[in-house]
Amino acid sequence: MRIEVPDSRAVTAIADHVRRRGMRRVVLVEPDAHRFAAQLFGVLSAGATAVLPANAQPDTLALLAAQGDLPLGEIDGREAEPWDGEIDAETARIEFFTSGSTGTPKRIVRTLAELAREIDVLEARWGAGMGKAPVFSTVPHQHIFGLTFRLLWPLIAGRPFARFAQELWEPLLAELPDGAVLVASPAQLSRLGGLTERRRLAGLFTAGAPLSVEAARQAEALFGRLPDEIYGSTETGAIATRRQAAPGTAWTPLPDTVISIAEDGHLRLRVPYANDGGWMDLQDRVESAGAGFHLLGRLDRIAKIAGKRIDLGQVEQAVARLPLVAETAILTLGEDDPVLAAAVVLTGDGRAELQRIGAFRLSRRLRAGLAASQESAGRPRRWRFIEALPRTGLGKPSLPALALLFAPPTEPEFLAVRQTANQAEIDIEIPRDLRWFDGHFPEAPVLPGVVQLDWAMAQGRRRFGLPQTAAREFQVKFKSVIGPGERLTLRLTLDSAARRLKFAYERAGSACSTGSIVLDAL
Repeated sequence: MRIEVPDSRAVTAIADHVRRRGMRRVVLVEPDAHRFAAQLFGVLSAGATAVLPANAQPDTLALLAAQGDLPLGEIDGREAEPWDGEIDAETARIEFFTSGSTGTPKRIVRTLAELAREIDVLEARWGAGMGKAPVFSTVPHQHIFGLTFRLLWPLIAGRPFARFAQELWEPLLAELPDGAVLVASPAQLSRLGGLTERRRLAGLFTAGAPLSVEAARQAEALFGRLPDEIYGSTETGAIATRRQAAPGTAWTPLPDTVISIAEDGHLRLRVPYANDGGWMDLQDRVESAGAGFHLLGRLDRIAKIAGKRIDLGQVEQAVARLPLVAETAILTLGEDDPVLAAAVVLTGDGRAELQRIGAFRLSRRLRAGLAASQESAGRPRRWRFIEALPRTGLGKPSLPALALLFAPPTEPEFLAVRQTANQAEIDIEIPRDLRWFDGHFPEAPVLPGVVQLDWAMAQGRRRFGLPQTAAREFQVKFKSVIGPGERLTLRLTLDSAARRLKFAYERAGSACSTGSIVLDAL
């Protein structure tokens, strides 16, 4: 096939570099889409595999290097001859990473020919309405959705495309003209609130996670069209599409995609651009809906909790319907005796209630609110209230990051702070699963005195800018024990003249402990 890239000289220089060094697997992490296109086709035309990691974090790149995947580095192509644009698409290999259901990265290899055949289907479906419109994006090209929709499709169809993805709406809208095409993640389309600068787009595509009907309608109001949602996977490419004008909108398979439902309800399909057109099995459960289908969740999201089979997707939907919940993700913790855990983003009313009654009581209330729809095993026992769900680049909840939220906390929950120049009052709640309770009087857990000192010193650093890292000389008097779930006020006074940080932990105005820490310097 023939490809025209923005910088054909760079393609030649990169191909020569890869051949001279004998590189067989080359890691690409360039954020500039024009430079990335030259790197991609330089590597592929040299016969090497282009490796696209999910991110450019040092640990990720170090792990790839240890496996023989080498970074390309900087190459000056100004003196090279222009590339002729010819490439053997059938042998050109691109390697992606997908987390799957476990969070462990899995390598998926696709050929350029497969992606080109997919793009032929996309162009036949949407190309006429897009014309030669410029393509803008909020998603990276390191994933298959971004690579296909924001870079390869425009290249093959002859549309201009923006060099950089914009993560924030304000700078994107400053660049985005009427009649453009936008490729965005569902997470970003769910954060349109407050935007008033409207555009009328020729195309709006999103993929990677479910989009709510409310977000689809908000996008329509801002951009003059409902988003074309794309359902697919790294292994299969695009499978189906929908525009959510109303709740319950079914997915419609793309042309030449054949779907079937297995006996256990999972999706089987054939697409003309993957697995040589043979049958493929996905872990998504579906039900028929006329000529299309509805997604019901994933087979690999069925967990056995207390001897019961629990559908995590159904629990997620039930929690999301609770009045104080804006968004949630459900996961299991532990292997031998797993329990359900819920990471929850609260509504404004929910945050006010968290402030009023605390995390423990709020989690008990939410759990009780699930009783009408979920049996006991299907009601999460562990809860975390957070500002936003941690997500991957395409907006899917990040399982490793979610699991980290449930590591035993080492600090209290900070509820409110009142501060002057040399005094601070900090309302705190002691987590019931605090790490420091582990093994410290198991039958009646007690907050250790050394932890109380450490928290006071840490807050002194934070509130008053103290340079000291630890309490070395101190006086402390314990008057009553502090246990799990208690709500206290930590009072700090900076006595500069005496070079002391004075502290008191109080319960409803009565001191649990008091003391002072000698300061090395001020």
